[in-house]
Amino acid sequence: MKNNYPKPIIIMHWITFALVAMVYLTAGDPTITDWKGQIHVAGGVLIFILFCLRLSFVFLYRKSIPKTEMINSYQIILFKMVRFFLYLSLCIVPIAGWMTLSSFTDNFQVLSLNLPLLSTVWGSDYIADAHQFLGNLFIALVGLHACAALIHHFIFKDNVLKSMLFKK
Repeated sequence: MKNNYPKPIIIMHWITFALVAMVYLTAGDPTITDWKGQIHVAGGVLIFILFCLRLSFVFLYRKSIPKTEMINSYQIILFKMVRFFLYLSLCIVPIAGWMTLSSFTDNFQVLSLNLPLLSTVWGSDYIADAHQFLGNLFIALVGLHACAALIHHFIFKDNVLKSMLFKK
C-alpha cells in the first residue's frame, strides 16, 4: 500500500469510531436514562449525519483512496462483505433507533432541540429488538474490522492500518 486515505476520510473514520464507542457505552432506554440517553441519541444522530457525509466524501475522493493488495479471493470477498455491512449498519442502526424512540415517546430533546419523531410506528417491539440486535452485530463487525487491520499490520505488513492514521 503506497499512500494514506485523504485526511477528511481519516477524520470521519475516527470521529465515527469515537461516536460508535460513545453510543455503545450509553445504550439503554433514552427516555429514562437522562444524560446517558441524551448522549446516546445525539451520538446516533451524528453517526447518521457522518454516514451521509462519508458517502459523499468517498465518492469525491474515490480516486485518492489507496488500493490494498489482497492475498486471495476469499479476502476480497470478506473485505467487501464487511465493508458493505459496516456501511449498512451506519445507516440502518440509527434509523431503527429513531423509529424505536418515536414509538416510546411523543417528544424528545437533544441538547435542548426537539428531535423530529414519527407520529406512528408499527411493530415498535420488533424495531426496538432489531435496533439492539443490529447495534450488537455492528459492534462485532467493528471488532472484525479492527482485527483485520491488526492482521494486515502485524502479519501481512502491508500498511493498511497506517493508511488510516495521520502522517507526522
